[in-house]
Amino acid sequence: NLMEFVDRVDGVDFSENMIETAKILPNGNHPGINWICGPVEEVLLSPPYALITTGQSLHWMDWEVVFPRLKESLTRNGYLAIVGQKNSPMPWDGDLFKKIIPTYSTNQDFVPYNLVEELESRNLFH
Repeated sequence: NLMEFVDRVDGVDFSENMIETAKILPNGNHPGINWICGPVEEVLLSPPYALITTGQSLHWMDWEVVFPRLKESLTRNGYLAIVGQKNSPMPWDGDLFKKIIPTYSTNQDFVPYNLVEELESRNLFH
């Protein structure tokens, strides 16, 4: 229970449905949680934050806007935690993947990447 260790939490999501889902989870309606609906690039934040977490939706965000904003919102010794999941190899990885992309993807030039390495190489966060 995160609320045992902090005074407040600001939870940001672009989707009102995701926020409503979060509110019904254990402690999702805790009075110390401020739910904010909208794109993180635009919503009003209340920094400073000692910890900022982000998850699977990070690849949809405008990194050139989001990462400077997150960095400015952290305390001097604050942390950004990028939470992801490691998927088991799927049947479409490898040769099948190379056949699927040209046929079905709108991003014909897609190249898999390591998110943290990509952010560091662009000097967006370190």
